[in-house]
Amino acid sequence: MGQPDKCPKCGSPLEKRNGKYGEFLSCTSFPDCRYAFNLSDDDTNINCPDCGKKLRFRDGKYGRFLSCSGYPECKFAFNPDFKDHPDLFCPKCNKELEIQTEGDQKLLRCKGHPDCDFTLEWSKDTEQIEKKQIYPKCPKCGNDLVKHKGKFDNFLGCIGSPECKFMFICVYPELANQQDLNCPECGKIMQVRTGKYGKFVGCSEYPGCKFTFDLR
Repeated sequence: MGQPDKCPKCGSPLEKRNGKYGEFLSCTSFPDCRYAFNLSDDDTNINCPDCGKKLRFRDGKYGRFLSCSGYPECKFAFNPDFKDHPDLFCPKCNKELEIQTEGDQKLLRCKGHPDCDFTLEWSKDTEQIEKKQIYPKCPKCGNDLVKHKGKFDNFLGCIGSPECKFMFICVYPELANQQDLNCPECGKIMQVRTGKYGKFVGCSEYPGCKFTFDLR
């Protein structure tokens, strides 16, 4: 089925909207008509256990997950990093699917393996994904800063450790041993701010420079 030109339920025009799980077309007669057409093409062959439609990959606040292509009418979602995630079943043999790791690959694989060969690549491991994030340089020695998991919160630490002991904790920007960070895009000072989901660091030249990062 291709992208509809108008709502197939009531005939009203459709408009593009951005939702929690990505872009979709919504009926302009909402809320009287709740038709929606998802614009993502990242579908899988796995059926939604709630409504039977195909599941598709999304990238959200807590990483990559699967959600129903029938969203927003069906709100089913599957994230393997959550403790109480629902079960998914193989589209080939109907056995349960499980997350497995091979090298730097995360796979969603049928428990019937190797008799059943259904395998879906989930993503690269977390460490490789985090390397794509750009952080400011260390203000003490100029080396790269990388994210670390601390006892109470994540923080940025210098790769020159232990010779360079610089670290930056977003939750406690007032600590005496912290120095100002410079934006890697424009060179201006970075500032700790509070947004909808907590504290993050943004360039002081906003909206002229929109560089941000957070340590969640």
